[in-house]
Amino acid sequence: MKKALTILAMLVLLASCTEKKYKITVIFPDGSMDGKVAQLTVYDSGQVIDSTIVANALAVFEGKVKDTYMSRLIVDGKRMEFVVEGGDLVIKWEERKATGGELNAKLNVLDSLLNTVETDEQYSALFKKAYEENHDNGIGPWAFYYYLMYNDFSAAQVDSLLKQVPENYRNLRKVQKYVAGVQSKLLTAEGKQFTDFAVECVDGKTRRLSDYVGKGDWVVADFWASWCGPCRREIVETLKPLYEKYGEKVTFLGIAVWDEPNATFDAIHGLEIPWEVIIGAKKLEEPTRIYGIMGIPHLILFDPKGKIVSRGLQGDKFVEVVEKNVGK
Repeated sequence: MKKALTILAMLVLLASCTEKKYKITVIFPDGSMDGKVAQLTVYDSGQVIDSTIVANALAVFEGKVKDTYMSRLIVDGKRMEFVVEGGDLVIKWEERKATGGELNAKLNVLDSLLNTVETDEQYSALFKKAYEENHDNGIGPWAFYYYLMYNDFSAAQVDSLLKQVPENYRNLRKVQKYVAGVQSKLLTAEGKQFTDFAVECVDGKTRRLSDYVGKGDWVVADFWASWCGPCRREIVETLKPLYEKYGEKVTFLGIAVWDEPNATFDAIHGLEIPWEVIIGAKKLEEPTRIYGIMGIPHLILFDPKGKIVSRGLQGDKFVEVVEKNVGK
């Protein structure tokens, strides 16, 4: 009996050794966030691990972690990503950076490198290197997902990649979403007829893509969100000049996705968007799922009969396609 108890005690000790305590202290510049809820979530699934109320310009989380993971810290709708790992971590909210842990130090180096590059190919190379070097910790799955996002892989290429990474990567929600998106993209590729979708809008009406597309006019559809900086730039620098030039012969349509209705209304007013924007009664995800859109802004040009002429181009490349087809 005594021997059995000794073995049990050893097992408990071993189990406890696999878990490491952490303390995460979030420091805000002033008391403006006091009373707000701070949430510690799993980046991949969105699962809330812990929450606390900001007080005296601080939010503190304490717990144990067995396997390190990428977290998304959310406060008052704003967010940042860092690795939950053992030890004392400090986050200065203004800097959106965690210090005090080995993995977060790695993440900060990667973030600095990402700020020095400009092309998708350069981003892709950095994320590829990051996941290859971090298979055994929380950075790996996160970096692998972003590596996928910065590449236009085929279904066969994705399948080949998944065979090369740890098996648990296949079960990641975001990776599964990417794989499903690749399939959806095949069905809505250039040259295909448009796929319809319906949106229950904030004004109580139902609007469909078919209300605008396939009606005899060229259509420029912009999938965007108010919080997306590149989306806002694309509206100002690309779409508005095109609207001024072709607005009488082309239907311009905004589709606000992954966003809160009130934030969309504020952006429409602030950006002075002159064309119609479809705004769902809640965050829209179905349109991007149907079209396999995994990043925004995403522009699609439909011909008068509803065929997809171009998708995914931005800036001057998109302008060239519009001028080539519409400006005949």
